[in-house]
Amino acid sequence: MILAFAPDSLSLWIAVLTIFLYFSIMYLKKRLIGQTPTKTQTIINIVINVLILAGAGIVILLANEAFSFRTLIDNFSDWITHQTEVLIGTAFVIIISLTVYNTIKVILNHSGKRKSNYEKRRKTIVKVVLSVARYAIYFVDAAIILSLWGIDITPVLAGLGIAGLVIGLGAQKLIVDFISGMFIVFERHFDVGDIVGIGDFKGEVIDIGLKTTKIKNWKNEVKLFSNGNIDEVVNYSLYNSVAVVEVRIPYRENAGAIIDLLNKEIPTHLPDLPSLLTPPAVVGMIDLVDNNMTFRITATTVSEQHYGIERAIRKAVKDILEEHNISYPQTEIKVIKDDDNA
Repeated sequence: MILAFAPDSLSLWIAVLTIFLYFSIMYLKKRLIGQTPTKTQTIINIVINVLILAGAGIVILLANEAFSFRTLIDNFSDWITHQTEVLIGTAFVIIISLTVYNTIKVILNHSGKRKSNYEKRRKTIVKVVLSVARYAIYFVDAAIILSLWGIDITPVLAGLGIAGLVIGLGAQKLIVDFISGMFIVFERHFDVGDIVGIGDFKGEVIDIGLKTTKIKNWKNEVKLFSNGNIDEVVNYSLYNSVAVVEVRIPYRENAGAIIDLLNKEIPTHLPDLPSLLTPPAVVGMIDLVDNNMTFRITATTVSEQHYGIERAIRKAVKDILEEHNISYPQTEIKVIKDDDNA
């Protein structure tokens, strides 16, 4: 019964066996490399896949009695001879395109390294221009290479016009993302390196593309936003930040003396802080509650650097209060005992 379904050619059996061996090796390789391969393991993985597929193809071809390496080599040699000019032209186009793109990249990156007040702006423009240049070079390369191989691109371009209309109707979201990306860049909503808040996510802009914008928060979490979905943005990097610290002092202390003491001593208790632009100053008493006075201290800092300044000011205030024997505010709890219900 089994022999009735046996194949007539040995090549079919070899093909089945090759496929079985291929998937077996893939399974073992996955177990050895793991779920998160390193860069070296990824390269080894690609090399192994190419070798396995090439070996499987050679084995299947050798199993076919009609196959001849001599015939294959002769046919390939004739094809190379007839297509030499086209192959050289294709290689020339690719080399020229890579040279042009790398030249543009080097020039833009070199200009982006110059220190100026518009450094963030320049980095943003560099990334967008490189993105546009890459897609433009891809398109021009494809058109030239198709022409070299004798393919008339006129019908292709006409078809692309119709296809573009159809795709445009179905890909309106993509077009909106592109247009929004251009407005973000040229209207300077934000630049690469700015700290922005989009929705409930706040972080540094690390990349602006034609379609998406990448934001990285302080936990190194990166979130991608489609440019068309960015409706409201808070840019924290346009102006300097203000550090605000509120200190509670017991009511029995002299308010004027406390203000003078803090204004005099805080600058001397702070370490060297390059991001601090103006010395901390007590703006006054802002609240009286629970037998305590609340004083507000402010200082101007580099944008989004006020967090560290606030921590330094709090520590300085604590040291000053301890040095001058000024007590900390205490919360009083009164317990009233009802003797009648005892």
